[in-house]
Amino acid sequence: MSNTTVDSAVQAYQEQFDSRPTAAALAPGRVEIMGNHTDYNGGYVLLAALDRGTAVVGAATGDDTITLVAADFKRRAVLSARDLKRDSQNSWASYVLGVVQQLQQQGVPVGGFNAVLRSDVPSGSGLSSSAALEVATAFFLRQLFPYEMPPMEIARLCQRAENQFVGVNCGIMDQFSSIFGRADSLLFLDCLTLTHHPVHMGRDDVAIVICDSAVKHALTGGDYNTRRAECMAAAQHFGRKLLREVSWDEFVAREMELPENERKRARHVLTEDRRVLAMREAIARKETAPVCHLLAEGHASCRDLFENSTPELDFLVDTAVMLDGCIGAKLTGGGWGGCTVNLVHQDAVRQFSQDLAARYKEKTGRAAHIYACRAAQGAHTVKV
Repeated sequence: MSNTTVDSAVQAYQEQFDSRPTAAALAPGRVEIMGNHTDYNGGYVLLAALDRGTAVVGAATGDDTITLVAADFKRRAVLSARDLKRDSQNSWASYVLGVVQQLQQQGVPVGGFNAVLRSDVPSGSGLSSSAALEVATAFFLRQLFPYEMPPMEIARLCQRAENQFVGVNCGIMDQFSSIFGRADSLLFLDCLTLTHHPVHMGRDDVAIVICDSAVKHALTGGDYNTRRAECMAAAQHFGRKLLREVSWDEFVAREMELPENERKRARHVLTEDRRVLAMREAIARKETAPVCHLLAEGHASCRDLFENSTPELDFLVDTAVMLDGCIGAKLTGGGWGGCTVNLVHQDAVRQFSQDLAARYKEKTGRAAHIYACRAAQGAHTVKV
């Protein structure tokens, strides 16, 4: 994750406000390697912060006016720090305002400020552009309105911003990874206890290749919250708050008591947790065959049990695993569009990307956007 995005945001700020910003922060998007929809169920996730991020640059104004400029799509929103309301014409601003609201509720005297937002995380693709914006906002505002807060508490604050202000009942893994990212390492998180540690890949000949299907998803729609409600209902059937608290043996013994949709969602989550632990061990041991199998099994579970895949994502996965150099592939992120994640031998990345894009274009008529990425550093401030 370079500072090019910050430099571009600074230039846009000077053009918009005829002055230089006094503060800047940069936060990465993320890709989930394994652990699809496990986080809000208290489960396990294995993911990586990406070398693509969101920059927020700006300065305090000394009054109550908040002026936000989304430089990537040339939109401006003018709001009040004392009367925070969602703007239906500028839904993107809610991710910033939600963080402002949460900080104010913690006693941080956040007042007015001008800010420019710039990102190279594709929006609506499942790479957590929303969490990157929330986290970058939190780190940016900490410079203007200083506060002390441990990193995990900042992640929880940003999660609450999305839950309560934006209206998406996401878990914590996106915000966690944006803050705790480690260069060249994956991240393991236990979402129930919040214990975590880096998982070193142990090899530099495997690239993370992300393929954006160009089918956009919006998690403020009904599918995400419906799936979450189904998971919670399944856990409640077993007398638990979260599916993580249901043992595998108990689930297998009683799963047919559940309505079909709840049974399928619960089976996906509980088997996905087992796959995360197996994937962590396989990567630590530098083993390729188990990784291939686990990725295939994970995608099939998303497709058949959680039902958050699409024909486009299925085609990308099925095609990728037939191409030279591909270790394995699966959908990543919320689903219903967005991206697939592919682990590819480094020397095959260029040809793999060309072939996958060509076959997808021939099949769907859409142009896939393919990014070869690496695991990157988490959120940080940048001197301007």
